[in-house]
Amino acid sequence: MTLEEEKVLEANKNFYRALQTLSLEEMESVWLTEEWVRCLHPGWDLLEGWEAVRESWQQIFENTKFLRVSVGLQFVRVEKNFAWVCCTEKISSASEGRFETSYVQATNIFWEHNGAWYLVHHHGSHLPAPWSKEAAEIVQ
Repeated sequence: MTLEEEKVLEANKNFYRALQTLSLEEMESVWLTEEWVRCLHPGWDLLEGWEAVRESWQQIFENTKFLRVSVGLQFVRVEKNFAWVCCTEKISSASEGRFETSYVQATNIFWEHNGAWYLVHHHGSHLPAPWSKEAAEIVQ
């Protein structure tokens, strides 16, 4: 693994840490705050621009009491100043008296700016729940 791939995976890890801690401040630190960034949460419409993306995270964090994400099957690719990570997510969350577990295929696109990697696009799509022990191991 190259040094740049390691840096991108660290940026990806920081994104999931911000998500799990429900920290808008941490989330702001991993995103490039530009009008051209994009985010597609599972089941949502495409969000365009940092303000819309920020508001979505704020809404999610305000309505969530507990969130854990297990990331699996990470694939990282770096091309000059862009990189992407494809991974699976097992998301367990609690809000308003509900506890849910969902499975997501995610693609996170990063852009290197001033020596650091920033998230510029997050795309998550629902996956069916694992139907076997082997499938469950893939998303863990």
